[in-house]
Amino acid sequence: MDTDEMSLLRELRAEAPVPDRAALAGGRQRLTEVAGRRRLRADWRIAAVATAAAVVMGAVISTQVIGGDRAAPQGAAPAVVSELGSAAQVLRDAAGEVADDPVPAPGDGQWVYTKELVADTKDGSPLGGDGGADIEDVQRELMDLTKEGRSGDEADGLRVIEHWYRYADPEFENGKSGDDHSPRERFTFLAQLPSDLEQVKKQARAFYPGEDETTAEHDFRALSMLAMSYPADPKGLASVYRAMATIPGLKAVQTQDVLNRPAIGLHLPGERDLLLLNARTSLYAGEGSLDSPAAFVVTARAQAAVVDEKGQRF
Repeated sequence: MDTDEMSLLRELRAEAPVPDRAALAGGRQRLTEVAGRRRLRADWRIAAVATAAAVVMGAVISTQVIGGDRAAPQGAAPAVVSELGSAAQVLRDAAGEVADDPVPAPGDGQWVYTKELVADTKDGSPLGGDGGADIEDVQRELMDLTKEGRSGDEADGLRVIEHWYRYADPEFENGKSGDDHSPRERFTFLAQLPSDLEQVKKQARAFYPGEDETTAEHDFRALSMLAMSYPADPKGLASVYRAMATIPGLKAVQTQDVLNRPAIGLHLPGERDLLLLNARTSLYAGEGSLDSPAAFVVTARAQAAVVDEKGQRF
């Protein structure tokens, strides 16, 4: 039975230590394909790309993200470039970036393909493998894994997980599987979101119900789930970002994902988990942590596409 990305993440996190308060989410993309045609509208985006690219070649990343003499212990200094403060303007800019994207037109008989790269370092293994590994060699291996890797392939502390989901799957629609929704149901939900941002949050909470959460925590979790949808209606995704911008206290940082792509990390005050948006495209990039990746499961969405049959990639 096909499940959505949330189920995948539940499985991946099952054996990992429980973080302070995990508001986990599961799997949006078109990563580098649209990067070239986007204009970088805000100073923070230019700074994020330039600064992160420089840090990737430095000691911080070589020791904390892709290698070093040993895995950084939990609670070590995070591989974060800098704090951006309030996430409100970042998210409003991101909304402006994605709103005019072409509207996908998937068919009911098609499949959604995703490739996730998972860094599961709970056993203490450092990302990047041997501490003596050359940074350029590691980067080359990671790029090969991103392009050519198949489910189960591993390199430099990353493991490939591929999935095919039916775009239209009645078993995951109309509440039959709780808060697991088919890609079609998520796409339709996004396309029908209202302009009123309070209503967007209210509808998101109903779509992804919860308990034992503050309203801000529930809003962030539910809106994060929607931000990860693939394919996604562009205007609906923009509404999600604008609604997320109204969450009190939401913070943004400049960082990198596990593939060292420049990213913007979003988190609530006191939380360590990060929702990552690609700094170039403003689309979902993966999950990270303000702590060292040691003892955590972090993910990067490497590829996503609508395909005609299960097993097809592109």
